[in-house]
Formats: sequence, structure tokens, C-alpha cells
Amino acid sequence: MKKYILMLIAIIFIAAIVFTGPGNGKTKAVKEDGVLSVNDIQSDPAAYKGTVTITGVVSRISGPNQRTFMLVDTHEAKLCKSTHCAKFYLPVQAQVALPKEWDEVNVTGSFVQGGKIFQAAKVEVIRHLTF
Repeated sequence: MKKYILMLIAIIFIAAIVFTGPGNGKTKAVKEDGVLSVNDIQSDPAAYKGTVTITGVVSRISGPNQRTFMLVDTHEAKLCKSTHCAKFYLPVQAQVALPKEWDEVNVTGSFVQGGKIFQAAKVEVIRHLTF
């Protein structure tokens, strides 16, 4: 009887670990409206396959022919009142009209080059932030 109780406790313990333990790092939470923040994708951009929408603030525009801009997390930009204190900068390439620095944008597209660059098919300016 005691052996069966110990076995049952062991099974419950293992099941609890399996069902409440951390994921494999590849499961990504998408917000209610389906839009991710820059910090949401920071840990593993290559894990996002297909078309996604990411929101952030334009920190600077650069690259060949001015077709690349850097996106930072909106919350970080508002908190710092600067786009130069972000922990992570997402490089975005776009062949559409580019936003201005400090524009909060939604970019829709997919990751290329193994997740190093986000290729935006659509850039939607939400608002221009001023401090």
C-alpha cells in the first residue's frame, strides 16, 4: 500500500513539473490584437515564421538608399524619453514610404537572413511621439 502511495505521489509530482514548467523557448505569445512588441521578439526573432506585425518606435533611419530603419520597444522609448537607451534594436528594411524618427509604427512583414532583419511589406504610422 505504501509503495502505491509513493508511486502516485511521484507521478503527480512529475506531471506537475511537465505541465507547469517553462516551455522550450520557441513558444511565443501574441497579444490580443495579434501585434507583437519589439521586446517580444528580442530573444529569438528567427522563431517567428511567416507574416507578423510588430509595433515600436523608429530610432534612426540608415542603410543603403535610406531603406533601413531601427525600431525600439515603445515602452522603453517612452520610459527613457530617448531612442538611444534601448536594450534591443530591430533592423527593418522597407521598400515603402519610410516613417520619421520618433514615429510609433506597426510594421508587417517577415524575418529574413535567419531572423537578423525584418523585411516590412507594410509600415503603418500610429502617431508621432514628442517629449
